[in-house]
Amino acid sequence: MAVVRLGDVAMISQGLSTSGRGAGARPGSWQLGLISGKDIEDDRVRVQAIEFINVDQNLRTEKHLLRPYDVLVTAKSTKVKVALVPPSASRMVANSTLLVVRSDNPDLGSYLWWFLSSRHGRARLESMMVPSATLWSLSAGTLAELEVPMPELPRLFLIAQLVEASEQAYAAATEAAAIRRDSIRDHIISHLLASEHLNGGLP
Repeated sequence: MAVVRLGDVAMISQGLSTSGRGAGARPGSWQLGLISGKDIEDDRVRVQAIEFINVDQNLRTEKHLLRPYDVLVTAKSTKVKVALVPPSASRMVANSTLLVVRSDNPDLGSYLWWFLSSRHGRARLESMMVPSATLWSLSAGTLAELEVPMPELPRLFLIAQLVEASEQAYAAATEAAAIRRDSIRDHIISHLLASEHLNGGLP
């Protein structure tokens, strides 16, 4: 297995800036979902929580559109966060506190997410970040120098399949846990209300 520079296998850029002379500073009628570090939890994008902005649609803003299987890495944060842009992503951009890692191969995107969000990958990212009084920062140029173990293509495909299967299992388990939680809560509340009614506490 070869070890490569991340910048040799993926393009790394900073997210959309909406202030000053940034590409997204001019208001317009083009509505986009704006992903920030706070929208990343458990190494996943909480799509339902992202904010929306209206900007001018032009070449500068269009180039920031995220693609499925892009990888997001915090560029300015109090801790390292990594997330994979889901296949369902549409008209979304990352804000300027995030770096976007893009490969032409979706299988590679899935693998890079797994590597960067692993204990080993996260430790390497932390070692590259520059601390300040309030935030740690990581530039696109610095991230490009990160050395990444690169599987051969057949194994890369198998890893991508494993990532997809594990995400499906994660989603199913999360949904099942939510259903159990809601069922138990509603059962207990219904029981309490019924008991209150029998004791004459309710009209």
